[in-house]
Amino acid sequence: MSDTSLFSSQWHRVRDVRPRLASDVTVSRHVYRGRTAYVLHRRATAACHRLDVASFELVDRLDGDTTVGQLWERAIVERDKGAPTQDEWIALLAELHAAELIVVDRRVPEEKLFDRRQQHQRAQQRQRYLNPLYLRFALHDPDKWLTRFTPFAQLLFSRGAGLVWLTLIIWACLSVFTQADQLWDSLSGSSLLSSRYTLLFALIYPPLKLLHEFAHALAVKRAGGEVHETGIALMVLLPLPYVDASASALFADKYDRMLVSAAGILVELACAAIGALLWANTEGMLQDIGLVMFMVGGISTLLLNGNPLLKFDGYYLLADWIEIPNLTARSRAAVLGTLRSLVSGKPESRKRYDDRGERVWLHAYGVLSVIYRTLLMLSIAWMLSDRWFFLGVLLASVVLILVLILPVWKAISALIKDPVYRSGRSALLAGVVPLLLVMMLFWLPVPNSSVVPGVVWIPDEAVVRVSSECDISDVFAQPGQNVKAGDTLFICKEPEAQARLHELVARVDELRVRRAGAAARDPLTLNTLDAELAASDAALADTRERIVAATLRATLDGLFDVVDTSALLGRSLDRGDVVGYVIPPTVRTVRLAIDEEWIVRFDDRLKSVQLRVSGANGRARVYDTTVLRRTPKASHRVASAALSSYGGGLHTADPDGDGRLLKQAVFDVELEWPEMAGSAAVGSHVGVRLVYASTPLLERLSTALRLAIASRVAS
Repeated sequence: MSDTSLFSSQWHRVRDVRPRLASDVTVSRHVYRGRTAYVLHRRATAACHRLDVASFELVDRLDGDTTVGQLWERAIVERDKGAPTQDEWIALLAELHAAELIVVDRRVPEEKLFDRRQQHQRAQQRQRYLNPLYLRFALHDPDKWLTRFTPFAQLLFSRGAGLVWLTLIIWACLSVFTQADQLWDSLSGSSLLSSRYTLLFALIYPPLKLLHEFAHALAVKRAGGEVHETGIALMVLLPLPYVDASASALFADKYDRMLVSAAGILVELACAAIGALLWANTEGMLQDIGLVMFMVGGISTLLLNGNPLLKFDGYYLLADWIEIPNLTARSRAAVLGTLRSLVSGKPESRKRYDDRGERVWLHAYGVLSVIYRTLLMLSIAWMLSDRWFFLGVLLASVVLILVLILPVWKAISALIKDPVYRSGRSALLAGVVPLLLVMMLFWLPVPNSSVVPGVVWIPDEAVVRVSSECDISDVFAQPGQNVKAGDTLFICKEPEAQARLHELVARVDELRVRRAGAAARDPLTLNTLDAELAASDAALADTRERIVAATLRATLDGLFDVVDTSALLGRSLDRGDVVGYVIPPTVRTVRLAIDEEWIVRFDDRLKSVQLRVSGANGRARVYDTTVLRRTPKASHRVASAALSSYGGGLHTADPDGDGRLLKQAVFDVELEWPEMAGSAAVGSHVGVRLVYASTPLLERLSTALRLAIASRVAS
């Protein structure tokens, strides 16, 4: 008997009621987690309800003649301390009545019962449209023609068929394993977004889902069940067939129920295996078809349909395996019951959760499923907004209403109506906890930092760059050679520089002679000649500097290396081209790229910078550093391909570039290399931790959301 009071203040309302089980209720005996249970099923409403042995013994006595009070008094005599309290007996009857498994008054006419059935069906129809991720529209009752396939169902789900399936899966796995790199290249390539693959996906996905649903129906018929509904479901606006396999809830053997849940997954995995074999052993169109079959039947099935955190096949498979029916509803009730106990201070009733392992499953699933479903739906909304912005925003709004606004409203309603929450403790917790959460969101500063990859680089003076268009005529240092500051590396002559020099020298000499004559004969032209002479002198000086600059010298001691190729002699270069580097033994810097939208935070709120450098022994150490400079303008080109996705960086590389060209503009930042860090290979990655001023969490989330939406709208 429960530790709570044996009597209830509401007892007078129900003690004289004479309920009975509905005439179309069937009872089946099940075993869950080693405990016997009875499942009540009403065919008219498709409602199912599980009862333990003690509860079923009471419910089984509901005959329409015996009152609720008489049944309870009889239970007191027979069970003594094991009898339910009045509140527990009332709650059980309320649950059965809500599921329409009991009839309270036998004098209610059949027309009224029919009206109730219609009301239940309308409520079911409304429930179908509350999940924007999965909408269903019933079309047909297929049970009669499905019965003809019962012999085929027995053969399909036999041990022999299982061995064939297992052999096919192993064969496909071996084929994929031996060509894993090629498969990864095919899956990660941009060609999957082409119209060719989109068309193949649209042609292959519906037939696979039709086989999936047909497998569910055959698994139900194999175990003697009935399938009375089939139709079209919209899963993320994609039309797909479906069948109602809920009759499997009545199967006493849990492995029959598990087979019904897994049937569609097994068929799709078989199709995925066939697709993998096609991809691995064919070419052209057949190979493309195989790749799409592998993605649809394998990857999407395991991530979505086979995921137990979503209420699809994987959910029912898990519920039957751990023997906890109605897992979603019961896990929600368990979590809410725990919260109710924490707020009210009253111990949680654990009559239904005697098994400690069952309580762990319920609480873990209740929390994880809500988090996962919310994140999944928001992710889908984000992906939809890339193509249909309004639709994505609408779906995100629906998710927030269902996940945040409605639960808060229900909690407030429960707080007002439930007498359990009217104590001082409950009012204090209900007021203080939300206030603390609001304060944390709006005012409490939270440490703010980000970790980005940087690349070990060399100082700007180590870069060998030409200042004008030229051709390399003489080479004095070879790649891989150690040079010292001032050593000549090569000479890069401009083809027309010498001719231009001779022309300017002659021009200056001519102007000087003319000026000397004009000073004596024509003083009025003297100013004009002076201006021309000054311009020619400046051009001559510039040309001489360019000829001198044609001799490229090392500005540091280090190892000389070149870009692209080791052959320097005769190479033609454009102005600003980087020819090579003089890599110093120890002097280094660190280069990183900051997204354009985050540069304001970098400029205004950056407090410190840290480097995480791996030593020779494999251990990493953290060093403080400072910012040497950042470029004043954003650019689509980075210092090294190691900063782009081409070389393992964060920023997406332009496929038409050389690895240094990005799709989005970034700011180039250079950091000082700590002396204590010693030397490091140029081009290697280091971790850079940017520490910003602490900011409230809500401000950070709103900023990130605003920038993400702005980026999505702009794209």
